[in-house]
Amino acid sequence: VVLAFALMWWGWRARAKRDAGVVGAQVAPSGARLADFTLVTYVSTTPVGEPLVRVSAPGLRYRGRAEISVFEGGVTIEVRGETPVHIPLAQLRGSGSAGVRVGKAVERDGLALLRWEADGRELESSFRFDHAAEQRQFTEAIDALSSGEPHTDFTHITQEDAR
Repeated sequence: VVLAFALMWWGWRARAKRDAGVVGAQVAPSGARLADFTLVTYVSTTPVGEPLVRVSAPGLRYRGRAEISVFEGGVTIEVRGETPVHIPLAQLRGSGSAGVRVGKAVERDGLALLRWEADGRELESSFRFDHAAEQRQFTEAIDALSSGEPHTDFTHITQEDAR
């Protein structure tokens, strides 16, 4: 048992060292705040096309409750207990959905994906929203940002939408 735990610790340490260069900006994105999402579970970050390979990026190493803020200049992800990750607009690549990621399997399209680039790698961070309406708003906000469409307020949600 001790040997198994030692090997797991060594593997996680090697992964963290490999992914240390996967970082966003040092400061929060600029511009107006377009949307806030607080009822979110951060699942994992993976390379595009490799949903079962975890990226151990600083601030995105562990699964947990998170808050996502969408600004005109990018996105901030704050996983509880981790340092915030700021992804500038230039690094955003769009959104998507999935049913399986390392650490979570849900219904088809039950996970929202944030596609972004860092350290020369295309990545997907996955999130589970408590309400389907919030997941749709998140997708709309990210797609509008990454496509250069005019910015609108994506924070509107009614009680009916949240069901």
